[in-house]
Amino acid sequence: MRSSLRDSTVLFVSGRTGHTLSRVERSWLPVMKALLAEGAGVYLIAAHHGPLVEPARNLGVTITNYRIDRLNLWVTRNRLRASLKRFEPPVAISTGYHADIPLRLASRGLPVKVVGTYRCGGWPLVSGGPLTTGGRRKVDRRTREQVDAFVVDTIALRDSLVADGVPADRLHVVRPGIDAGRVAREAAGAAAVEGVGPGTPEGFRVGYAGALERSRGLGTLVTAAASIRERHPGTRVLVAGEGPARLGLLPAAHEGRIELVGRVSSVPAFLSSLDVCVFPASEAGIPTSLLEAAALGRPIVASDVPGIRETLADGREIVLVPRGNAAELADAVSALLADPARARALGEAARHRVLDDHPESGVAVRWLELLRGLVR
Repeated sequence: MRSSLRDSTVLFVSGRTGHTLSRVERSWLPVMKALLAEGAGVYLIAAHHGPLVEPARNLGVTITNYRIDRLNLWVTRNRLRASLKRFEPPVAISTGYHADIPLRLASRGLPVKVVGTYRCGGWPLVSGGPLTTGGRRKVDRRTREQVDAFVVDTIALRDSLVADGVPADRLHVVRPGIDAGRVAREAAGAAAVEGVGPGTPEGFRVGYAGALERSRGLGTLVTAAASIRERHPGTRVLVAGEGPARLGLLPAAHEGRIELVGRVSSVPAFLSSLDVCVFPASEAGIPTSLLEAAALGRPIVASDVPGIRETLADGREIVLVPRGNAAELADAVSALLADPARARALGEAARHRVLDDHPESGVAVRWLELLRGLVR
């Protein structure tokens, strides 16, 4: 008989302060909802204006506002330790280096199981601040004994962590999930939101939507744009979203090679208006918007990188091209624009794959199985 999580307490710790949820934090929301439905107490430590705070509060999660001090590890460690003593959770979950390490240190000597959440593309750890990348990885390895479970989103990441010394029995693969109903509802408003749908007389629409980050490889799409339009005159190459890579895309936008749309009210609505969705990632990972495009049955061209390649089958559900290769990217996009029947078939196959393998409900089920095992 499965154990119940009723009357248990689960603490989540997030250090994210941007405007949008990361895929990990987005995946936490259905888990929080399921825990509350079972009668568990759910707490979140996050910055006051963190993107997870409002949706978690709306679910009924108890919020403790604290902006993690990234420059003073021990201040954060002491604050988290005080929270662990106050709430006495049998399980505490974190994501991101600046939350993971203080939580591991804070948990020493306390009766709490620690769960670290890693995403493909977020590991190996790379420094973005004063601590060197090598130093960050050294601290990570030295504190791993405090982690009772590592949750990862791909087999590729699991294998990488095993090769780096993480015990295989502590690793749990929870594939990212998509709320297909929400995606479909938002896409239904595509014509109203974007003003034009796929296949209109205005010309083809090719593009990307999501975070504008260096890892998304959008420079490759910029380079490919001229060749795509040469073969299909009137095609618009659009990039929607915000992020640090936007600055590097501005020259191409000013020259008319691409159109920077900025933040859109609905990513699924935008994606549904594209004839081909492009994800030219330069690093490993599974963009959430790629899963949304697949759930909508849109044809997709993407880089052949870990994460994407194990999510959709090349040639049957997606077209994969070598990362950074603008010529092959242009060829693949142009071929799909020239062959609508093949494009539709790929999109439909991708839709079935995502609906079968990546339902949001499956994320919560897998997480609850893990948490039940930890609180026994």
